[in-house]
Amino acid sequence: MLSARATLHLTVPVLGARARRASHRPYSPRRTAASFTAALALVAVLAIDHTAATVHAAQPLGSLGLNYGVPLTIAHRGDPAAAPENTMPAVEAALASGAEVLEIDLRMTADGHAVVFHDELLDRTTDGSGPLADRTLAELQVLDAGSWFSTRYEGTRIPTFDEVLPLLQNSDARGLIELKGMWTVDALQPVIAGIYRHGVQDRVVLASFELPTLFQLWKEAPSLPRAVIVRRLPDDPIIYAELVGASTIVTSLRSFTVDPEAAERLRAAGFTVVVYTLNRADLWQQALDLGVDGVVTDAPRRLAGVHAAARG
Repeated sequence: MLSARATLHLTVPVLGARARRASHRPYSPRRTAASFTAALALVAVLAIDHTAATVHAAQPLGSLGLNYGVPLTIAHRGDPAAAPENTMPAVEAALASGAEVLEIDLRMTADGHAVVFHDELLDRTTDGSGPLADRTLAELQVLDAGSWFSTRYEGTRIPTFDEVLPLLQNSDARGLIELKGMWTVDALQPVIAGIYRHGVQDRVVLASFELPTLFQLWKEAPSLPRAVIVRRLPDDPIIYAELVGASTIVTSLRSFTVDPEAAERLRAAGFTVVVYTLNRADLWQQALDLGVDGVVTDAPRRLAGVHAAARG
């Protein structure tokens, strides 16, 4: 198997007729209008505030060609089957699971620290309550983020991004880092600095549902690869991703149920295609048949075993 540090160098394509032809398919007027409105808003910003239409960047998630035709296993929130999600034990379990990619979520505290946490509210996975964004780091670090999962993990804390980075640095894994909610340039700067300080800039992709966040990231750190996350593919996913210079598209399997050929078109256009969050063998097989590049799963150890067997 190729080293997890192997990368595919690509050029993010500029907006143009080729992209529109490659991705055209029918969608509802409401979805098309929403995508078009978002596109117009960001194109206006691009025209005013961005100087480069093309970005050259390493694509650390790789492609099917780098993984012997088998999708990469992406451990969702660490290994949530083994330990409480988005905690240090879950990260450690994910890195030991055989998964090639660690996926975690980042949120910003009230005093400007990036912490590893998924929900907007603290209630589900800690003994705290209310919005995480209203708490300082010191207030968060006294919360128990493990007892809900098992008494074994009583006292487990919400980790900072800076605590997770050394684990990623000392592994062969790649990272898919989702930025939850809207992030300003000021909020992004310490995240970017941490990535470079730990030397993992060639092994991470920063992802978001929020186009403004990804655009801010493009301006601030154009060489860091970006992934756009969509629940369903918009009418023109290639142009949608190009608006923020994204080289990876993360979406649900349902997107390809609607249009089974979309994954092939996106990959032919130079994009890495990832589907989330699949936990059953039949869904893993569907993803393999579609030819996607990566599968996000809550069962990374099981999926890594299936993929190892598929590679022979």
